Amino acid sequence: MSHYLHGETAAAFVERQRLAWRPFVTGAAATVRDCYARWRQRRELLDYMDIDHRAAADMGVAGSDARDWARRPFWQD
Repeated sequence: MSHYLHGETAAAFVERQRLAWRPFVTGAAATVRDCYARWRQRRELLDYMDIDHRAAADMGVAGSDARDWARRPFWQD
């Protein structure tokens, strides 16, 4: 109400309420890229472990730990 009392127009009031869409879209695209990269890396790890049964030992972890990590959903870091 005070905006109208000081002579500001409705257009000026609406102008301040606009959302910045570019940072939102950029952030969403980065999140999608990160999730896809995680999914791809985990898929590659599982494929590598299927090909070579010593792969987990080469990485210095137990096979079950590596498989558990690789089977996590892509949205979990």
